[in-house]
Amino acid sequence: MSANLKIISDLKNFIALSQSDSELKNLFTTSAKHFTRKRKLHFEQVVLILLNFFKKSYDIEIAQFYDLIGTGECSVSKSAFSQQRLKIHSLFFKCLNMVLVDSFYIHYQDALKRWNGFRIIAVDGSTAYLINKEEVTGHFGTHGNQRGTVTLGRILSAFDVLNNITIKTDLYPINQSEQKIAVQWLPSYHADMLLVYDRAYPGFASIFHHQNKEQPQSFLMRCPVGFNNEIVSFVKSGSNDAISTFKANKGAVSELRSQGFIVPLGTDIPVRLIKVVLDDGTTEVLVTNLFDKEKYPYIEFKELYFMRRGIETRFGSLKNQLQLEAFSGQKVETILQDFYITFFLSNLQEIISKPTQPKITEVSLKRKYSYQINKNTALGLMKNRIVNLFISSQPEEILVQLQNLFSHYLEPVRPNRKVPRIKKLKRRAGKYQALTNYKRAM
Repeated sequence: MSANLKIISDLKNFIALSQSDSELKNLFTTSAKHFTRKRKLHFEQVVLILLNFFKKSYDIEIAQFYDLIGTGECSVSKSAFSQQRLKIHSLFFKCLNMVLVDSFYIHYQDALKRWNGFRIIAVDGSTAYLINKEEVTGHFGTHGNQRGTVTLGRILSAFDVLNNITIKTDLYPINQSEQKIAVQWLPSYHADMLLVYDRAYPGFASIFHHQNKEQPQSFLMRCPVGFNNEIVSFVKSGSNDAISTFKANKGAVSELRSQGFIVPLGTDIPVRLIKVVLDDGTTEVLVTNLFDKEKYPYIEFKELYFMRRGIETRFGSLKNQLQLEAFSGQKVETILQDFYITFFLSNLQEIISKPTQPKITEVSLKRKYSYQINKNTALGLMKNRIVNLFISSQPEEILVQLQNLFSHYLEPVRPNRKVPRIKKLKRRAGKYQALTNYKRAM
């Protein structure tokens, strides 16, 4: 509880500082003249309205907010709110999530879950369906085929799978490469992070960048079995664990040269190859720079790699439960605001729920299955309470209330449960689609 109180305090201080400090204010607003006078919709109020799971119509959300803060009737129009929110750069909400993540790692440092001392960070991408407006399409681009085109954005996220926190995320034009973005992110990672990638990310240039940081960045990548001659030979061999080398070909040399690195043709990079056999008998190859076979035994790598499924689950939660693609505005900047806010709220819910884990563990011991918080319900319960959390002089009461509610709504975790994945064509018309696995909580 004390850790969460400190985190909320850090967030409130950052919001207050962002409107009082001239340098931050110039960074986060579109003009130094904005939010200089005490208006009905000042900086903090606009921020809190947007943070309050802003999914309904503007009129409803604004009216509910003013009811919550107890100021009686609201004479603020949706037009006024639209103008005020556009005065705040989306960068503010991106930085707000960064403050949340940094504060979490500081105040939970003794309780962090690790694997052999590492924070396990899954890096993966997805896409987001965007609004078909000229400004949005011009910025993010389109993707399509003979059936038509849609406006899409490219998502990349880095997710701490053991602590369930998205440490970094961004939304890019659809034509940008996930692999190139992932390499650009390398300087932001710490030495105690082990980066886990799926088979879309391996490449000589990528491995070169991981190995040639000032302090090499630990990684684990799933590699296509026909990726290069070394992988093909390894798959054919009887070995499950081997040290090998990848050599720079013309494509890798050219790619690295375009990035400012002169690497001679045939340059070697040492790698460790791990062969794993999936439940269906399929052979997969993992590539890593964890060379110490005693400290990192072969037997642990299959489970380690599949920890990355946590990021896929998180993408599902963001899109289905938090309605990531239900944007509240029709401009690039409002879309980016909503995007960063969605990840912030997902992280905040996860952090608030941390103190409930001992109680959930106690419940699980008395039942057939282990239990976990029903995330969909938990997110719905945060609606409106999040405003009170930030404006209350005693946020501890709100945190206790939320934690008690979270621990009341649990669902079983059924081990080894596998549901056949049936892909269906999405309906191209209509505002809402009927899904069988959850009901909207917001």
